[in-house]
Amino acid sequence: MSAPRTPEISVARPEVTMVPCKSKSLVRLVTLASVALWLIAAPTHAQTVDIQKTQSAFSMEFRDAEIRDVLRAVGQAANLNMIVSDGVNGKVSLSLKNVDIWNALESILKTKGLTYVRDANMIRVVSLAEVRDNDMETRVFSLGHASSQDVLPIVSGVKSEKARISVDNRMNALVVRDLSLNIDQMARLLKSLDVKMPQVLIEAKIIEVSSSYARELGVQWGGQYSSTSNRGTTVMTGGTTGSSSTSIGTSNAQVGSSTFYPLTGDIGLSGSAYAVNLPAAVGSGSGGAIGISFGSLSGNLSLDLQLSAMQTTGNGKILSSPKVMTTNNKEAKISAGTDIPVRTVVATATTEAGSTNTAGVQIISSSLSLAAIPTITSENKIAMTIKVEKSEPDFTQQVDGIPTITKRSATSEVVLNNGETIVLGGILLKSEGESESAVPLLSQIPIVGWLFKKKSKYDNQAELMIFITPTIVKD
Repeated sequence: MSAPRTPEISVARPEVTMVPCKSKSLVRLVTLASVALWLIAAPTHAQTVDIQKTQSAFSMEFRDAEIRDVLRAVGQAANLNMIVSDGVNGKVSLSLKNVDIWNALESILKTKGLTYVRDANMIRVVSLAEVRDNDMETRVFSLGHASSQDVLPIVSGVKSEKARISVDNRMNALVVRDLSLNIDQMARLLKSLDVKMPQVLIEAKIIEVSSSYARELGVQWGGQYSSTSNRGTTVMTGGTTGSSSTSIGTSNAQVGSSTFYPLTGDIGLSGSAYAVNLPAAVGSGSGGAIGISFGSLSGNLSLDLQLSAMQTTGNGKILSSPKVMTTNNKEAKISAGTDIPVRTVVATATTEAGSTNTAGVQIISSSLSLAAIPTITSENKIAMTIKVEKSEPDFTQQVDGIPTITKRSATSEVVLNNGETIVLGGILLKSEGESESAVPLLSQIPIVGWLFKKKSKYDNQAELMIFITPTIVKD
C-alpha cells in the first residue's frame, strides 16, 4: 500500500507551490525529501510578527490536502506561532495567487467553519463549536475622522453572533468584544473608513437686474362764471366748494381759502374747483405741472387749466455672493437676512368683565440662503444637490400693516468639473400695462378729448441669475 500523497511546499518571497509529478516513485522521493528539509529548517520558536503589518504576496496550491498540513504551511510561510486544535480535521483543495497572507488564512478557515483566537504572540486555530467566552478578545478602535455612530452599522455587519459592540462618544471610539478573526476584519475595514474626507468650497453668485418705466399724462381744468342782473345772481363753477381739506405735497389746501397750491390739487389759482380733475401723480421730486389761469376784467369769468406729466425710469443691479465649505456628502447651508416680528392674537378669553385677547409675536423670515450637498465622484467631478432661495419684504404691498414676502428660489441636481462655473437658472419677471381714466363720451372727441382723460403706462422687469462654482479644497 502506497504512502499518502504529501504536497511539496516551497517558500519564496514568501511563496508556496505544489508540484505534481507523473511518476509515483519520484513523487515519494520528492515528498520525503521536502518534508525532511522542512522539518530541519523549521525553527523551534517562530519569530513574533505584527499581524497588522503583514503585506506579503502569497501564492499556494493544494489538492485534496489535510487541513492541518495546509495551516502548517501557511504558518511557516507567514512566520506565525500557530497552534491547531485537535478538533480541526478534514481535507481541502485550493489555489491562491498573489493574495495577502491573512486573507488567505481567513478564506481557508471559513471554508471549514474554523476561526482563530489570538493568545499573546500566538494564534490558536479552533472550530466554532469549541469557542468559549474567554476566547473572545476586546479591542478599542479610536477614530480620527469618521464618526463612531456612522460606522457602527457597517462594522456590525462583520461581527459574530456573540459579539458585542459599544460606542464611546467621548473618545469617538468603538469598543468591540469578538473573536480575533472578526476583530482583524473590523480593523482592516475601519482603516479604509477612517480617512480624512475631502472638502468642497461652494461659491454662488446671485445677480438680480431690474428696470422700470412709468409715464402718466393728466389734465385739470375748471372755472367760474358769475353774472348779476335784475333777476338775481347767477354762478357757474366747475365743482363744489366747501371746507374739506386736501393734502397737496406737504401742505393742505382748503377749497375756498386764500392760499392755493395748484399742483394736483382740487382747485385752481382762481380759487374755483376743477370740473375735470384727472392729474398725473406728480409732486415734490416727481414730474411736474403747468397751470394757467384766465379771467375777465370784470371778474365775471375765470378759467383754470393745468397740465401734469410724470415719467420715471430706473435700473438696478443687486449682487449677492454667498460662500460655504463642507466635507464630502455633508450638507452645507448659509443664510443672511432679516426677521420681521408680527404681533398676532394667540387666544381669546371671555370673562364676566368681558373678553380679553392674549397677544403673541410671530417671526417672518426674509433671507438669502444657499444649501448644497456635494459628492465627489471617482472621476474627480462634483455632483451636487443645490437649493438657492432669496426672499425679501415688499413694503409697497401690505396686509394689515404686514409686508408681503417676495420669494425666488431654484433647486437642481448638477454634475460639474472641479472649479467649473454653471448657470443654475434664471428667473425673468416682467409686468407691463396701460390704463386710462376719462370722462365718458367727451374723452372720445378727437383732440379735444385729451381735456377729459388721463393716460398712464408702465413697464417693469426683473431678472434673477444664479451662478454656482464648486472647488475641491486640497491640503
